[in-house]
Amino acid sequence: MNFINRIYHKLLIFTTSDPIKIAGIWRKQGMEIGENTYIYRNVTFGRSGKDPIKIGKNCVLTGCTLLGHDASTNRLLGLKPGESSMIQPVIIEDDCFIGYGAIILMGVTVGKGSIVGAGAVVTSDVLPGSVVAGNPARVICTTEELAERRIQVAHEHPEYFPDRPSALDKA
Repeated sequence: MNFINRIYHKLLIFTTSDPIKIAGIWRKQGMEIGENTYIYRNVTFGRSGKDPIKIGKNCVLTGCTLLGHDASTNRLLGLKPGESSMIQPVIIEDDCFIGYGAIILMGVTVGKGSIVGAGAVVTSDVLPGSVVAGNPARVICTTEELAERRIQVAHEHPEYFPDRPSALDKA
């Protein structure tokens, strides 16, 4: 993609707040992004989307950073500051949620149906159906356990869920 097209796509991202449209803009720039994935405009991709990043379908990315490169050892390896010394893909599988401020480092796969908590720094693979949080990120429970806890809170404190779906009433 030439320079003018890259600038045009970046302007589109900054002028829309629709996360589905933003995912489409990144897709047009060559990123592999599944359908029905929401990417908010404050999401950062390493090297402006040039890093090898694959995002599945039905994902939500909110204000996070995905880095498919590591230039931290460039000086030690005799490389220039702008060169990437190591590149490995980041893979976000289907049905994942990546919280605000989370950082996913190169070579990490976030397994299907997982949740990465706000501010987490993910340095190793996340097993499918896991909830991770912290720095470095660690498993705190499964997504099923988190859902059960939320249902319990909904029953104990219905005022916290004024617009709760009928599914919570049945649970």
